[in-house]
Amino acid sequence: MGVQAVLFDFGHTLMDFGRTEEALRGANSVIRDRLATWVEERAPPEIDELVERVAEEIDRRVERSYMQRRLEELDIIEEFEDAFAALGYKLPPELVREVVELDHEALVNSVRIEPETVETLEKLKADGLKLGLVSNVSQLPELLHRDIKTFGIARFMDGVAFSSEIGVRKPRPQIFEHVLDAVGARPVDAVFVGDRLVDDIAGAQAVGMRAVLTRQYRREEPDSIAPDAVIEHITELPAVLARL
Repeated sequence: MGVQAVLFDFGHTLMDFGRTEEALRGANSVIRDRLATWVEERAPPEIDELVERVAEEIDRRVERSYMQRRLEELDIIEEFEDAFAALGYKLPPELVREVVELDHEALVNSVRIEPETVETLEKLKADGLKLGLVSNVSQLPELLHRDIKTFGIARFMDGVAFSSEIGVRKPRPQIFEHVLDAVGARPVDAVFVGDRLVDDIAGAQAVGMRAVLTRQYRREEPDSIAPDAVIEHITELPAVLARL
């Protein structure tokens, strides 16, 4: 019966992102001011160093967890609490959450979604396909759900799973299956689109889906993992789906 559902990765698939220096400075400035209010006896230069060290430590922790192929998602609140505690600061829970939300804004302010991406999603929906989103991401899920609405992506999605909400990362089958259930599609009738060979391509194929590798924002060259198709830009996807 052909393809009935298309599930997408998010980062480097539907959008490009990365903390710009400007966005990071802006978020760190607000975080510094909040911490300076709480740690009144500390001088601002010391607060600046603290903010920078915590941000670097969080980035290291997240990167290390991926390098270790950790499939359980991190609790980002706990990671920030631990990072501050390691530097001698036990922050109130409400302040930790505020810092996490401010850090999140630095990332969101760097997100770029191309008009052609929205146009392609519109076309796929017009063709009667069910669409879903499956993303490995450590940020707070409530903020991520807000973000995809702001970006104009949520309205196309019949099912969404963030690893920070489900608790496990791709290539674990549970996160794919969660969205397949939400969109009401069997794996054999669905196609996954993503930029990573192990997490996206092999993970989706192991569940029984076909998988399309996108190189729009980053490139991985197929080796022992063979995607069912490769695209250079999302605008190529409708034609590829018609052939699968």
